[in-house]
Amino acid sequence: MKPSRVLANLVGMMLFVQVILGGSATVLQSPVIYHLVWGILTFVVLIVATVYAVREYGSRSTLFRVGIASIADYVVQVVLGVFALVLGPGVIVVVHLTNAFLLAVIVTYLISFADSADKASMIRPSGSPALR
Repeated sequence: MKPSRVLANLVGMMLFVQVILGGSATVLQSPVIYHLVWGILTFVVLIVATVYAVREYGSRSTLFRVGIASIADYVVQVVLGVFALVLGPGVIVVVHLTNAFLLAVIVTYLISFADSADKASMIRPSGSPALR
């Protein structure tokens, strides 16, 4: 399995945990620092996954483009999160949560493209010799 596939799936899992931590901070009043630290780690892994995507498949690949879209939406998510912290609960929290679901959809595409690109790279024509 290629690193871009592993990292894309890791980003998906990390984003799921991120939503749980954000919900816990909002509903259960758990410390928001866990949500913030985990969010930074998730963002770093997303950037690393995108770098691996461009190295493995090039800058014109769908995988790279979805990675860039994920990074851009993550930046928007951070801005919305800062507004939610500063302004307190209300409309901006709902917007932050809605954008989190949008980010989850984009990362689902990232995982899908990473999986299909990795599987496609493993297929070889029937008459060709195996690579060693």
